[in-house]
Amino acid sequence: MFRGDKGVKSHKKDEILRDCIDGNLTNLINRNVITALVNTFIKCYEFYDESEVGVSYTSIFSRDASIKLYEEFKCSKIGNSLVNSLKYINELYNVAREVFDAVFLLKLQLVSRLTINTRNPAIPLEISISWDPVLNLPYIPSSSLKGIVRSYIESIKSNIDGVPITTFFGGSGSVGLATFFDTYPIECSGDSLIEPDVITPHYKEVNGGIDEVSSSPTPIIYPTIAPNTVFATIIALKYGYEEDKIIIDPKKAYEFIRYVQEALAQGIGAKTTLGYGRIRPILSTSNVRQL
Repeated sequence: MFRGDKGVKSHKKDEILRDCIDGNLTNLINRNVITALVNTFIKCYEFYDESEVGVSYTSIFSRDASIKLYEEFKCSKIGNSLVNSLKYINELYNVAREVFDAVFLLKLQLVSRLTINTRNPAIPLEISISWDPVLNLPYIPSSSLKGIVRSYIESIKSNIDGVPITTFFGGSGSVGLATFFDTYPIECSGDSLIEPDVITPHYKEVNGGIDEVSSSPTPIIYPTIAPNTVFATIIALKYGYEEDKIIIDPKKAYEFIRYVQEALAQGIGAKTTLGYGRIRPILSTSNVRQL
């Protein structure tokens, strides 16, 4: 076989691989994105030949899948999905009002791209993203939100008006008075909810170390959430562990939510030091029980 014939066959197989990915990642708004990505990743692997292509299958899949997510989740296409997301947030807020003493609904507007939960094991991408399988939209997990806020407040204060920070967040063997909920997109402006981004590592890890000799630029394309997307989230507080034992009051609840907004304004998700995940938090509405 001539070298040219081998190159033609490799190129043809690469085209078949891309056609397979493109053909199987369609109508994603009406399908479970996580399931579609996993099934396509498995199904299309048979058309991949690492010895011919020279690029990892995961890299190729990440690139093509990120582009498909961009195309499928255009702002003009996902109106109904965002309506359902807002409806869910409002219903959750109304239920929380019946359970908690103070409930705050915040809107978070992205100033820059957001990358979150980059090592999500449920999604077969080199750099992943948090994706809700029910609402079928990207989201910010409550654990991420709580961790960001706790880290920020603990870095500047040990208590809020005399109440220890651990009282709000919980500690070893104790439950905190504050509850954080998952955060969902409710508004999309611009072109698409998802924007592909790229990083280009120059070095690869070989046997636990960096191999300078075989270094080469290897672009990695991955999905991010587009700037100007507006999210909504709920943060709720109990005044005490028992109804007849008050630990915090409405004043401290408002003080706590002020620090929450300060914390979130510092950035959310991965690569905040590079300008990602910058947001503008806005207190949309609240329901605070007066004593």
